[in-house]
Amino acid sequence: MLRIPAALRFHLGMAGACAAILSISIVACRYESVHVAWRGLMIALIVAIGAVLPLPAYWHEKHRIDMRDAALMIPWAFVLAVILPLSVDAAARVARPLQDANFVRLDEAIGISVPHIMTLARNHLLGRVVDKSYILLIPLLPVAVLAPALTGRWREAQGFLVGNIAAFAIGLPLFALFPAVGPWYGYHLAATVEQLKCQSDLLLLRIPGPYSFQPAGIVCFPSFHVVWAILCVPALWGFRLLRIPVAILSGMIILSTLTSGWHYFSDVLAGIVVAIVSLVAVSLSRAGAERETFTPLYATSYPLEPVLQTAAAPSPSTQPTGTGADKLP
Repeated sequence: MLRIPAALRFHLGMAGACAAILSISIVACRYESVHVAWRGLMIALIVAIGAVLPLPAYWHEKHRIDMRDAALMIPWAFVLAVILPLSVDAAARVARPLQDANFVRLDEAIGISVPHIMTLARNHLLGRVVDKSYILLIPLLPVAVLAPALTGRWREAQGFLVGNIAAFAIGLPLFALFPAVGPWYGYHLAATVEQLKCQSDLLLLRIPGPYSFQPAGIVCFPSFHVVWAILCVPALWGFRLLRIPVAILSGMIILSTLTSGWHYFSDVLAGIVVAIVSLVAVSLSRAGAERETFTPLYATSYPLEPVLQTAAAPSPSTQPTGTGADKLP
């Protein structure tokens, strides 16, 4: 029976997943009247992929399979960066009422007040430092993609991609069903310029009629800041010197979603759940690949008796040579 190599199976799986995401995005954008400049997107994607393909080709010539397989994750990251935002805009146009008032009530039922957390943070130095870490996710994401891919850590690079696909598969339906602007909108707080921009982008998307696609960070529930902060930790865990700094930074980013007033506490909890489920999906896919790649000895169906007979038979080098009387004249 022909066995497909594990690396090829992964790329075939990624091709199938990306094709499914793109197909769903195209149908959703057409249904929701989102106009996409496909030619420009495809040209940019082809140029970006063409720019990085010489790297895995180089490692292939050097017979560094681990470096090659890790570097091949970069083109897939480019593909996901192009096609995933398409489905975000389509999900935002689903005709569902804003859920900000419900999230405020849910947070109050839990006993959490985002305005109170914001006030506490601004009155303490540590809180202000945490508050500033919200934007640090922007440089952390490319590091989580490129660092494993450029150093031969292909398992971590694959896991980050699979985790993102799983997170979007879970998170986007939740965003479509429970759209929200943010705590500044639900609590009627003074908003920053960036928050007002996010609010205007979401409300503009929700207006019926044609809309030209523009990537925008508009997902409130679940918090993808939380999802990505958690996914970045296992992606960079292979670097011993980065383990503690990345874990601390990820924790600060999660806290900053509250101290900065960007997310409800409900968003944070949902983001943690989505990240955990995504990591479980990564572990299951990795375990399945390893089971198919490495077949245990006890799983092979060889007849046992010939093996035992062969093992019991003495080798020619160990058989007695006999005495001189045994030799023929």
